[in-house]
Amino acid sequence: MARIQVRARAVEMLGRQQIAGIPTAIHELFKNAHDAYAQRVEVDYYRSNALLILRDNGFGMTREDFEGHWLTLGTESKLGANKVQAEWLGEFAHRPRHVLGEKGIGRLAIAAIGPQVLVMTRAIREDGLHDLVISLIHWGLFELPGVDLSDIQIPVRTVSEGAFPDEKLVVELADEIRENLHGLGAKVAVDAADGILRDLERVTIDPMEFDRFLDEPSLRGDGYGTHFYILPVDPILDSDIDVSEEDIASPLLRNLLGFSSSTFTEFETVPINTRFRDHRRDGTVEELIGESAFFTADEFDSADHHFNGRFDEFGQFSGTVSVYGGEPVPHRISWKGDGRETACGPFSIKFAYVQGWQHESRIPPEEFNLITKKLDRIGGLYIRSEEHTSELQSH
Repeated sequence: MARIQVRARAVEMLGRQQIAGIPTAIHELFKNAHDAYAQRVEVDYYRSNALLILRDNGFGMTREDFEGHWLTLGTESKLGANKVQAEWLGEFAHRPRHVLGEKGIGRLAIAAIGPQVLVMTRAIREDGLHDLVISLIHWGLFELPGVDLSDIQIPVRTVSEGAFPDEKLVVELADEIRENLHGLGAKVAVDAADGILRDLERVTIDPMEFDRFLDEPSLRGDGYGTHFYILPVDPILDSDIDVSEEDIASPLLRNLLGFSSSTFTEFETVPINTRFRDHRRDGTVEELIGESAFFTADEFDSADHHFNGRFDEFGQFSGTVSVYGGEPVPHRISWKGDGRETACGPFSIKFAYVQGWQHESRIPPEEFNLITKKLDRIGGLYIRSEEHTSELQSH
């Protein structure tokens, strides 16, 4: 009898190689936070330190969850599921959330952002708060040829009784990875080992200091959720953020805009608020996907013309049209002859249009310039499905 052997490189091929880029990887982590009933997801990218910190206040992971699911490939936790519930979180969690992260690659996608990640997570369950779990993972170990998965050990610690991890504990986790690497001996090429060791030297993170500086969401006290400290971040992220033309949205903005906390119609429900702060080398901080990044309700209402209605299963429109802020007028578009059902089915639509020239618009000049710049960058048709209420897609 023979057995299938699994090389450590299988993790790298299943994870980073399946991710289109860093914006997609962050999007996957946002999905995971959504599925964990997080109300907030905050990202802080420190360019000078090549450090990206992603924090959420979801229901977090127990040590059993972390080792049995997060560190285990092919688990059944989301297999066949389309909804999750977390009733113990209170009133806001009574409405089930539809599962977004269905492929289980969010955790592996972290490798596309940077080679190593410090994970801190504290779970809240029906029986209350659990101990804080902390782990350090270097994805470079999973790129080593000739190394089996069983050869790699992931250091995991539990911090209890209200304590909080500090830099000393993080260094101890890095030392355990060094010991594991040295134990692999001749299996690891010298240059590959040197690269991993250089990265580990950069793990001088003091979670306590960052937690105090960044404020909420926090794992201190009664806090719960999951935090990722990823470093060194691939410098390509700078290119994903920076664009030379003002009228072109960056790849990161296009990818993460769907998780913006802003809404511009009253029937939309956004269960998760997101932030991405870019801490630049000159000391300035730019918020990329905050409330002002997407169209606001006031901007939508100030548009010149509005169309509000519904397309039925045959593609016939019935609704109202308002021109230059006038009273909505009933309007219907019917097809002649026998209709044929559309593949997409019925859907509602709210559409706002701004005139191309300022002298043709009812919007004041200064506001017109601001909204047209935003339209040039991110204008389009945004689709929000009734089931996946947290995602927008631009076309």
